[in-house]
Amino acid sequence: MATAPRTSPTPIQPHQTPNVENVLAFRTTAGSVTIPGGQTKLLGVVDVSTYDKIRLVTDERIDSTANIVLRLTFTEGEELVAQLDTIMLTPHSQITRVYDVPGTQLSIYADSVGAAGTAASLDVLIYGQY
Repeated sequence: MATAPRTSPTPIQPHQTPNVENVLAFRTTAGSVTIPGGQTKLLGVVDVSTYDKIRLVTDERIDSTANIVLRLTFTEGEELVAQLDTIMLTPHSQITRVYDVPGTQLSIYADSVGAAGTAASLDVLIYGQY
């Protein structure tokens, strides 16, 4: 009795994905930044000139007693050029957004919106994608 020739299974091709590189371009100090109500703080200036896109990850801590207005502003040197985005955070809220990056430098400001005696704590992380 003749047996059918054995065939090998067709190999499964590895999943091909483009090589995407993401880096942490900026973050506030670990443990959050606290801003008293009614005050503004420059959190940092980030060189975004080498990225195609950036991802913002931000949250306001649950124990905050004021809101935060986060302002992402394109700057050239010391000159404020244009707002990329303005985001309102409330205690225990978080936002993640992705932006195409047409500029070279991004300044990150936080305005604590609250009465005297209140404060807001937040974390801000910016990831760059090549």
